[in-house]
Amino acid sequence: MSRRCAIDTCQQSSRVLCYCCNENLCLEHLSTHKNSKSFLEQIKSFNEEVQKFDAEKFIERDRKKLNKWREESLKKIQRYYENKCEELDQFYERKIHEQRKEVDALQRRVIYYNQYEYSTTIAELKQKFSSIQQNGIPIHFRSLTIDPNCIAIGEFKREDFDLNELSLPYERLNIPKTATFSMTSSEKYFLIDQNSDLVLVDQDSRIVKQIPWQFGSIRDMCWSFALTSFILITEINKTYLLKEKTLSITCLESMANQLWILCTCSNSLLYLVSLNHAIVEFCLLPRLISNRRWDQPDTCQKFETIKDISSSDDLLALIITSEKTQMVHLILRSLATFDQIFSIQLDIVNHRSYRLSMRCCLFKKNQWLICDANTSRLFHIGKDGKVKGTFKYEQEPFHLAVFDSKILAIRTENTVDFHHL
Repeated sequence: MSRRCAIDTCQQSSRVLCYCCNENLCLEHLSTHKNSKSFLEQIKSFNEEVQKFDAEKFIERDRKKLNKWREESLKKIQRYYENKCEELDQFYERKIHEQRKEVDALQRRVIYYNQYEYSTTIAELKQKFSSIQQNGIPIHFRSLTIDPNCIAIGEFKREDFDLNELSLPYERLNIPKTATFSMTSSEKYFLIDQNSDLVLVDQDSRIVKQIPWQFGSIRDMCWSFALTSFILITEINKTYLLKEKTLSITCLESMANQLWILCTCSNSLLYLVSLNHAIVEFCLLPRLISNRRWDQPDTCQKFETIKDISSSDDLLALIITSEKTQMVHLILRSLATFDQIFSIQLDIVNHRSYRLSMRCCLFKKNQWLICDANTSRLFHIGKDGKVKGTFKYEQEPFHLAVFDSKILAIRTENTVDFHHL
C-alpha cells in the first residue's frame, strides 16, 4: 500500500523515498525538497566558514594601517614642532637685533645731544629688555584636538555637507604662483601646475612625484578615466597626455594648432572650449575623433563669456558671465542633448574690474562647488539647482578640486590648502 506524501498539506501518494531524511515524497514536492536541502547545505557551509573565520588575522592587518596613520600623524606633529622651534629662534634673534639697533642709535644721538633728554628712552629700553629676561615672550597654546571622524571603522555614513562649516585646512602646500593656477584630480592623485614642474600629490597630501614640464604655460587640465591619463591644454596651441601610471607625456598631434582655453572629461568623451566660446566634443576611444560641436548662441550669448566648464557622467556645467547684465550664472546642460537643465544666478556682480578666475568642479553626484577669486567666496550648488551654502575664504581661491568627495583642495596665490569634507 502506497504512503501519502510527507508534506502535511499534500494529499498525493508518495513516489520517492529520500534516504537522507527518510521521508516519502510525491514527485511534485521532490524538486522543492531538493532545493530546500540544497539551501540548508548552503547555510551549513556558510556557518562553517563563519566558524573558521580568523578575525585576528584581519585585525592584525588593519592595525598595521592604523599604525601607519599614527606614524604619519606623529611626523606631521614633529614637523609642526620643528617649525615652531625655528620660529621661536627667529623671534628672539629679531628682538635682540632690534634692541641692539635701538641702543646703537641712542649712543650716536647722546654723543651729539644732551644725554639727559634720553634718560626716559634708556629707561624704556631697559624695561623692555628686563621683561624679556624675566618672562621671555608669551606663547599661547591650544590643546590639539583630533576630529573623532578622521578615522571611520566600518561603513562610513557621511552627514550632509555644510559649506558654511568648512573645516580649517589640515595640510598646506607652498606652491609658486603660476599664470592660470591649473589643478585637477584623478581617483588617486591631485595634479598641480608648478611652472617648470607638474606636482603629483596623493590623498595624504604628500608630494609623490615632480614631473619636469617644458611645453609652455598650461591653460587648463582635466582627468580622463577612459584613458587613465591627465589631459593638458597649453597656450602654444597644443594638447598633451600625461599617463598616470608611467608619467609619460605625449602630444596629441591631431589636436595641435587649435586654441583651446578650457577642458573637461566625462567617461570616454572630452569637451574643449575654444577662444570664441565654441564647445567641441571628442570621442577618446577607440581613437581620438571630433564628434559634435556647438557655437554661440547655443553655448552662450555674444555678450557673454564662458569662465569654466566641468562635467559629471551625464551633465555639463558652465560658469557664464555677462557684460550686459553684469550677472554670473551656473548653467547645467544634458550631455546627451545639450538641452539646458537649469540656470542659477550666483550672488556675484560681474564688475569690469573682476578679471580673476571663477572655477567649478563636481562635488558629488550632480552637486557642484564653485570658487570665485574676485570675491574670495565658495558656493555649493545642490542637484536641485539651488545654492546650499556659501563660504568666505581667507584668501583668494583661484582653483579647486575634489578627491573622492572626501577631500577639497583649494589653490590660492601661493598655496594649496587641503580640507576634509
